[in-house]
Amino acid sequence: MATVVETVESIARGTSSAQALIESAQRQAERAADLNPIAYVDWDAALQEARQLDAEAKAGRLRGPLHGIPVSIKDLFAVRGMPLQAGTRAPLPPLEREEAVLVSRLRAAGALVFAKTNMHEIALGATGENRWTGDVKNPFDPARQSGGSSSGAAVAVATGIGLAAIGSDTGGSVRIPAAFCGVTGFKPSFGAIPLGGALHLSWTCDHAGPLARCVDDCATLFETMARRRIDHGVPARRPRLAVPAAWLAGRLQPAVRAAFERVLATLAEERAELAEVDAPAFTLAWECYTPIVRAEAAWVHRAALAVGAPGFSELVLPALKAGRALAAADYIDALKVRERACAQLDALLAGADALVLPTSAVLPPLRGQDEVEVERGRTTVREAVLGQTLPFSLCGLPTLSVPVGLVEGLPLGLQVVGRREGDASLLALGRWIEAAVGVTPMPPEA
Repeated sequence: MATVVETVESIARGTSSAQALIESAQRQAERAADLNPIAYVDWDAALQEARQLDAEAKAGRLRGPLHGIPVSIKDLFAVRGMPLQAGTRAPLPPLEREEAVLVSRLRAAGALVFAKTNMHEIALGATGENRWTGDVKNPFDPARQSGGSSSGAAVAVATGIGLAAIGSDTGGSVRIPAAFCGVTGFKPSFGAIPLGGALHLSWTCDHAGPLARCVDDCATLFETMARRRIDHGVPARRPRLAVPAAWLAGRLQPAVRAAFERVLATLAEERAELAEVDAPAFTLAWECYTPIVRAEAAWVHRAALAVGAPGFSELVLPALKAGRALAAADYIDALKVRERACAQLDALLAGADALVLPTSAVLPPLRGQDEVEVERGRTTVREAVLGQTLPFSLCGLPTLSVPVGLVEGLPLGLQVVGRREGDASLLALGRWIEAAVGVTPMPPEA
């Protein structure tokens, strides 16, 4: 499959067109309608814009590096001319912008912003299940979770509804659905992509990031949204990869463990230096993440909660009420624990190029499933999934999820965590890992 850069080049040559891409996206959306990835789309408006982009390309004028590329946006970001519902029936707080900064930057670069994607209600969850808009279903097995909260974004990319999507990530909401749906997801460093015009869940942990078919495409989208130029090369020496073995002990499904060990063996054969490390920061992160996010989410949605929380489902309302009831001293204590976790992760990564671990400790669970079996016994789906991802959004470290193929017919993602502000180096390393072990699977109906 052609990369974003290659596709733009073909549009410039006239061998491809934005119109053909948007027509393909529409056909795929119709085929994948039962998976429920799309929250809003106006195909006629998208087709009209595609024709305008093609006319400009034919005249030798490209708006930028994304000219004609269809990109969908999670229904958490304001998009001019499109509704914003964030997967809820509750009244939302007003946003300061008619259109999110990142969306305006995508448009300026020539992207064809054509649809909003479904999500876990107000981004407070990792399953993709939603009482109001319906579950977003896994394209490899519709009985299973697609991951969240950027569930529709991952399904759209996996099924070919556009070439890329934009999600948000507070505890793993780009990486988890990317892993569950067999695509690449990139959560950049905290603040690298501006969040003006986004509905916050937790201003301490919120990030925006791209989902696409490969690392190169994520890098191209990141450059546009962050307005940074990065080196598209590969690591200059043997990468040093740290494996948090103590944290992973007993946490993985046996099938995930076996696949992860095969991936590590391949990386070692490709001359990566692997070292097992202790990571007590993971425990600290798990301790402080929930009170921080719930308290901040309750503040964001304080107006709706003050009038009885109409429109929040039972899947998110208890967490919001718990956040509202949290004492200020407990919230501050959690922020202090976060400082320790960040310092420990920074120290750990000072001796390595990246941390590597499965994006999720388990394969995609069944929809409605609350517990899963792992090596040490039964645990909650929340702990098995978020426990692998939340430390890095909590601490603002750049993190990739790269698909590494199918296990028991379901996608598996490898999570690669870089040093603070090391987005460019992480993307270069991600390309190397993708070449060594990456396998982007195609859903049965894609």
